[in-house]
Amino acid sequence: MLLLKLLTLSIVALTTVVAFAPAPSILCRRIFHNRATQFTKRTLLQSSSPDQNNESPQERAARMDLVRQLQKSFYQNEDVILPPSQGSTIIQDLPLWRVQWTELPGFQNVLNVHVPQYTNMFQKILYSDSNPKYFGQVYLPGGSDNLDNPEYRLEEGTKSTLIGVLMQIADYKQLEDGRFVMIVQSLERFRIIDVQRHHSPYAIATVEILPDTELMEAFEDDDCDEIEAHVKAVEEAFRLHPYEARILTLEESTGDGDALSVSELSNYDATYKPNAQATMSPTIDMDDLVFDFERKVWLRLDTMIKLLQKLVDPKNEEAVQVPSQILGLLPLEPNEPWPEDFALEKFAIKLEIENILVGTFSKSPFVRVDNMEGYSPLRRAQRLSHVVWILSDTVMALVDEDTMTRQDILEMESTEERLEAAMKKLDLICKIISELLNKQ
Repeated sequence: MLLLKLLTLSIVALTTVVAFAPAPSILCRRIFHNRATQFTKRTLLQSSSPDQNNESPQERAARMDLVRQLQKSFYQNEDVILPPSQGSTIIQDLPLWRVQWTELPGFQNVLNVHVPQYTNMFQKILYSDSNPKYFGQVYLPGGSDNLDNPEYRLEEGTKSTLIGVLMQIADYKQLEDGRFVMIVQSLERFRIIDVQRHHSPYAIATVEILPDTELMEAFEDDDCDEIEAHVKAVEEAFRLHPYEARILTLEESTGDGDALSVSELSNYDATYKPNAQATMSPTIDMDDLVFDFERKVWLRLDTMIKLLQKLVDPKNEEAVQVPSQILGLLPLEPNEPWPEDFALEKFAIKLEIENILVGTFSKSPFVRVDNMEGYSPLRRAQRLSHVVWILSDTVMALVDEDTMTRQDILEMESTEERLEAAMKKLDLICKIISELLNKQ
């Protein structure tokens, strides 16, 4: 009975996430940051107050502004972090944020950075001329405690992973005590291929961007060799980043100070206009097996939503919906027609017809990616294979001790493999909810 109660609570909590306007969430993985930050804040306030040093709030603000200007002057000549050059798949000298959790492409987050070596790292990135402002996130058990541990050195044969995710900083502010509060967005998978620094104060590496195998194979089918196909797939990805990750500002987030939060999934930018001279998408075979798995995932999502509605509020057909960022990935022309009782298509059509603005605090138009000329169905399926996991994390953590981790998902090289894994997880969730309903 205790497990059933926990499951019910987790599913009800999940319904606050799966709404047209995704609810804000402060991730548990930031708890240790916030606790340390609160301790630092108390210490600073106790050791130095305006009354103790006869400094007025206005004088303190002026002094801190001068400190920030000096910092910017000190860091202004830092190396610029560039996207892969033409004909390349490589990013050189990428600073790495090695932490205790994994992000997946398509997600966004608020970081509260207080550890000295990482405030230093982000100062160098933010005060340089880099645009976009990139860094890499790599999973490291124990976080900074294991940064200098030789068992987690960034090389083959150690406990460390060499697969991470490319991140961009959308907006930031630096607080008086030196901490950074930043909105960051995850873009692409990468593999570390050369390491310039393994250890403190932070790691720096050369990385190779890793599109899914289906995208590269599609370019190969267009008479490219393996290397050319990889390059074209990377060019395609970077062309689409402004579309797939609408830049979100701190003013558009909810909360204040340490409590800032954003939707966990990036919104699409409805104002994006593709460059006609940019790399075009490959020729797509809609009979490819990946689209069969894509369709199966959507059918299971539809079943899960209907079961959740029965569990939460049987009289309200719209008590639970899929987040708009996921719903925008619903194919306009699936490889097979949707069943007559398929509800998700009705939800998507409603958003389109009513021109509903989506988002919890920042409002932007609902985007259906198939309406964007040149957006590859393979890119659409790849995106779904990453972001769909937001719907399964909460329930699965309670019922499956051997549940697949986000790092496991990130390291999968194939969209098809990722979608198949998601399909199996959704099947299990549907089974659990059905058992709950039968016991009511």
